[in-house]
Amino acid sequence: TVPPMTLADGLAQLHLALAVAAAVVAAGVVGLGLVDAAGVITTGRSKRLLDRGILALLVVTGAAAIVGPLVLMVVGPPGEWLHLVYAAAALAAAPVARAIAAARGSSRTGAWVAVGGLVTLAALLRLWGTGG
Repeated sequence: TVPPMTLADGLAQLHLALAVAAAVVAAGVVGLGLVDAAGVITTGRSKRLLDRGILALLVVTGAAAIVGPLVLMVVGPPGEWLHLVYAAAALAAAPVARAIAAARGSSRTGAWVAVGGLVTLAALLRLWGTGG
């Protein structure tokens, strides 16, 4: 028989599922940024799509960041404490890139957002390497 799942198991699986969802959304943000940078969508709608993609990424990575301390308390610490630094990078990279593009008045907002999405993906890769 299969033993019942504990709270620790459920939290760890939820944290992992949110990380996978964040990777999928971050890849979508990179795609949206590249589409915008290529000029495929020329209306003001592209900026709205970029902002919605970044918002979705913030929601998913924020949810993972909220579950993280629960995993810390119930399951135990991550393999390396740099996990917390990479979590902050994953959470902040795309919105910061978008803010930099806006502050500069850049016409290449999509490219900035694509780079922010790539940094998020790199941080997520390191998160998987430093987790428990």
